[in-house]
Amino acid sequence: MKLGKGMKILASALIGVCSFAKVSFGETPEELKAQIEALKQQMAVMQAQITNLQKKLQEMQAKTEKVTVPEKTGVVKAKPGLEWKLYGRVKIDYHYDTARIEKYNDFVGAIANRETHADYKNDSSNFNPRDTRIGAIISHKKGNWLIKGRIEADFYGTNSGNNLIPRLRLAYIDFNNFQKRLDLRVGQDWIPVAQLNPSTVDFGILTAAGNLWWRIPQVTLRKDLNNNWQILVSVMQHRRQHTSSKERMPWVLSRIQYKDGFLGKGNMIALGGGYKHGRHDSSIDDVDCWLLAGEWKFNFKLAEQKFLFKGEAWTGKGLGAEFLRYDLDVNSNTRNPIEAWGGWADLTWFFAPRWTFTIGAGIDNPNDSELLKGTTIAGLNDRQFTKNTQYFANLWYKFTENVKVGAEVVHIETERDNNVDTGNRFTLSAFYNF
Repeated sequence: MKLGKGMKILASALIGVCSFAKVSFGETPEELKAQIEALKQQMAVMQAQITNLQKKLQEMQAKTEKVTVPEKTGVVKAKPGLEWKLYGRVKIDYHYDTARIEKYNDFVGAIANRETHADYKNDSSNFNPRDTRIGAIISHKKGNWLIKGRIEADFYGTNSGNNLIPRLRLAYIDFNNFQKRLDLRVGQDWIPVAQLNPSTVDFGILTAAGNLWWRIPQVTLRKDLNNNWQILVSVMQHRRQHTSSKERMPWVLSRIQYKDGFLGKGNMIALGGGYKHGRHDSSIDDVDCWLLAGEWKFNFKLAEQKFLFKGEAWTGKGLGAEFLRYDLDVNSNTRNPIEAWGGWADLTWFFAPRWTFTIGAGIDNPNDSELLKGTTIAGLNDRQFTKNTQYFANLWYKFTENVKVGAEVVHIETERDNNVDTGNRFTLSAFYNF
């Protein structure tokens, strides 16, 4: 709307008022009729101008509705019924290692095998930006269903020189019926059992030291029985890397969880397990693999200070690539699955509004005789060990709701029969979340 047109309307109204005032002070009937006709014409012009203004306002409103405006939650309404959210983080880590930490380089695993690496005590530093992530969630409602698609990537994966190639982390479709408390997830997601992760600064989250984790293609069905109980069933298997693979059966898993209720708000315990019967890539005959895992998470106060205690304990046989335990599932010489046990626990202290302090430890302990049968210590690769333990402590300071910095020390003890090698990783980290 232009200012000139508004002024014209106002001037017309003033002319009308003045004319009416003039009439009131004694014009002739002929002059009065002329005045009335003039007023009618002016009113008609004003009506036409108002109609034109209304039309232009409607056009401006229509254009405004086409503009997508982000809400405070970060959710964007793309069109009626469809919403999407872009999220991610930028994370830069500086590492200093007092020994060769293999096999993963950018995150903690085990100390290199001294029998095959003369420089296993080599110290080095590393600047690592690869834990930077980006993702998107798109969702819409259909009756009682909330249907959601999610994709997320980071920069771990194949690295040629300084060319860091994005890696697919998550890619799934989620069908949630909130009336029936039923959820079906199809695609690549975190493993559905042993769901908790330790609060480490290091990306590895106690890899090869008691934490079972990975992101695996799966079909998982969850059912909330009430506000406290949840059960799930799932099948999962790594993507086939070559058509000569001998694996034909996926892992079949189940988990039952109890939260809140008599445990208190925010607390949880769970028991999960899985079974797989089939031919492994390094096996001639079919093998039986199984898992039993317990989880817990408890919030509590002590002397008005807030704490969070969480962890996992597990035992199983033939646990390998699906749980980020590569080369620890089946003995390549005997072709038999290897039994193992492990777990982890950590305690976080929220000692100030912007500060947290966490300590924790984890252990992975394969059966020595089953792992070493038919081989020697020198025959073990850097991802194989008879026991691997990690201890960690870290401190985070939050500048804002989105920005924080942290420091951490991780101590590693890797046992291969009679050899026990140790090393430390010191990390400084800057983290921006959006």
